[in-house]
Order: sequence, then C-alpha cells, then structure tokens
Amino acid sequence: MKKIMLLAAIAVFGVSNVNAQSQFGVMAGYTNITAKVSFEGNSISGDESGFFIGGVADFEISDKFHIQPEVLYASANDVSFLYIPVLAKYMVSEEFGILVGPQGNLSLEEAEDGVNSFGIDLTFGANYKITQNFFLEARYGFEITNRYSKSGDFDLDGGDLKGTINTLHIGVGYMF
Repeated sequence: MKKIMLLAAIAVFGVSNVNAQSQFGVMAGYTNITAKVSFEGNSISGDESGFFIGGVADFEISDKFHIQPEVLYASANDVSFLYIPVLAKYMVSEEFGILVGPQGNLSLEEAEDGVNSFGIDLTFGANYKITQNFFLEARYGFEITNRYSKSGDFDLDGGDLKGTINTLHIGVGYMF
C-alpha cells in the first residue's frame, strides 16, 4: 500500500506540464486528528493535536479553476499519517479560493489485524493569498471509508463496527 501511495504522489507531482501557470511550494501548520468508533448505535471518539508539513502544487486550469495536489506528513502525539489530497480550487477572487476534493490518508503506524491503514476522505476548505508567495489555508477531511474490515480479531456477533478518522488542517504556505 505504501508503494501505491508513493507512486500516486510521484504521478501527481509529475504532471507539471499541465499548464504554464504551475506553482510548487511548501506548507506547514496545526493538525487535529479525530478518531471515532461506532458499534450498534454507541460511539466513542478521541482527538490528538499536532503538526503537518509537506509539499503543494497549484495547476491553473483557468483564471477561476485550479487543481491543487499535495503530499503531507502529519504527526499528532503518537500517531502519524501521510495525506495525499487532490483538491479542486475555485478562485472566488484573486486572493480567496474554495477547496474541495478527495484525500487519501495512510496511517504510518503498524495496523492491528482487521484494521485498515488506508482511508479516503472528502475534504473541503478555503485558501487565502496573503502575498504573491505566502498563503493561509484551512480545511477539514471527513473519512468516507471504514477503518475496520469484516475479518480480523473483531468477532462481534454480527454487529456493525465502524471506525473513521477525520482531520482538521490549519496552516501557512509558501509558493516558489
């Protein structure tokens, strides 16, 4: 799975000839990772705060529409993730953009039997250009996949166990 994620990241960032208006940069900031487990109508959740850092690209398709792929490493307390979002960015104005799109997330911790280390999120957020190079960004990712598989150590007498990991990122970036 890690090889697939690495190949996807290389493919995303290797598409630099999409348009002459391509930019690359870095970003870092605060992250909050919330895990939720539900079983037969009952749920528990917990969250961890930490940081994220990574690379970002911006491919201008038109004046108003951009594609923004990223590769981000996030660490919160004792958990680490690799995030690979591919976001559509609609520029409301020269400075302000709205982001939406899928995000793959891979837990970098060893997964227990029956726990999926890879998940898919639906992500939305906003981006604000402070200067030509610096920007602020905030977004939230809702996991749409279940972290628990039907196999493994979870014999629940037919009960439905669901686990999700949602993520908040608030950061600052610099485009070269």
